[in-house]
Amino acid sequence: MVGATGALTCFSFDPIKNLTMGQGGAIVPRSPEEARRARSRRLFGVAQSREERASITSYAVEGPGLRGELSQINAAFGLVQLEHFSTVAAKRTHLWRTYRDALSELDAAALIDVDVDRSVPFNCVVRVSAGQRDTVFEVMRGQGIGVGVHYPPNHSQPAFATWHRPLPVTDEIGRQILSLPFHPAMSDEAVHYAVTALSQALRSTS
Repeated sequence: MVGATGALTCFSFDPIKNLTMGQGGAIVPRSPEEARRARSRRLFGVAQSREERASITSYAVEGPGLRGELSQINAAFGLVQLEHFSTVAAKRTHLWRTYRDALSELDAAALIDVDVDRSVPFNCVVRVSAGQRDTVFEVMRGQGIGVGVHYPPNHSQPAFATWHRPLPVTDEIGRQILSLPFHPAMSDEAVHYAVTALSQALRSTS
């Protein structure tokens, strides 16, 4: 399972993820020291926990930090979601396979493959012609269909300009990818509706 082995692991719990808390995330540390440093960083670098600070008149700020706590309300959402995770995982896997079967007849869009036997998909992404992608995006959004792009290539972002180097294959794929609506409240009919709209949009822009 992800997070059970290896290096320090980070999870995101935003709305599109398999386990959502509305917003927030978690870090799985590998040692007590990593856990202590993470707890300090998440609250302005304060060394003492909330429980410890409740019984003392001061506290120590040991370094830089940020307000990165998961709120109790969001954590409560997550606990409820966690109880139903196996159901959500099964539904997401089923929806992805439904997309796969529906898209198999659409030559102009190629599904980005996912090993759904050993993982739980959190989105469904296709590749379309780079010359069509932006127009298809606009057409489908105009129809109220929540397509998106996950994600623009990192090496083209200003934050990574220092390490930029030419990555032509990544650039090309970045111009092709399109995320289709994908969430556990969807029905099979909604999947087929999205694929039909995609097919129509592709034909209208060819």
